[in-house]
Amino acid sequence: MKKIVLLSIAVLGISMGCKKTDTAVPIQSQVYEVNSTGSTTWKYFSFAKNDTITVSNPSTSTEWDLAFQRYRVKTNGGKSGTGLGSAANSYLKGQAGFDALKLVSDTATFVTDNDILIAVQQGYATYTVNPKIYTWFSIELATQGTQIVPTDYIYVVKTGTGKYAKVWFKSYYSAANASGYVTIQYKYQPDGSKNLE
Repeated sequence: MKKIVLLSIAVLGISMGCKKTDTAVPIQSQVYEVNSTGSTTWKYFSFAKNDTITVSNPSTSTEWDLAFQRYRVKTNGGKSGTGLGSAANSYLKGQAGFDALKLVSDTATFVTDNDILIAVQQGYATYTVNPKIYTWFSIELATQGTQIVPTDYIYVVKTGTGKYAKVWFKSYYSAANASGYVTIQYKYQPDGSKNLE
């Protein structure tokens, strides 16, 4: 009788130790600087790899999530690719910033890439970019000329495979003040849920 009771207690202890919880596992914040100094080439970035990647055919690949060319940014959807990529934004001025965005809202309006007219040194040119993300910066006058200054928008990006990340564009300049080095802070949710904590 004693052995049966001890065995029952041991089984109960194992069962309790294996209890599944519904608590979301926190995801890690990452910071990455993209060298997007080329004015005719695009740099393709993957949240899952936390790196830029080489893509043989960007229009059909779902491996990339964001693409950078100087200050221009594409998502992998709409006119830029056949992926599920798109973007929505949330203005968080006066709130706790990046960490205040904890969940993808069910009412978020996601926008895919399209052609927009962009001012360039020679006048204007049409580029295929994400119109929502194009608000990530403003151009301000400085003693050295014009400067690209990040705005307070935190973007929710839908990846090429339909997962979610929140992205904050933090800088357009390297530590040596060279332009075309876009620094982003982001949290990528690999499990496909809308949790961004």
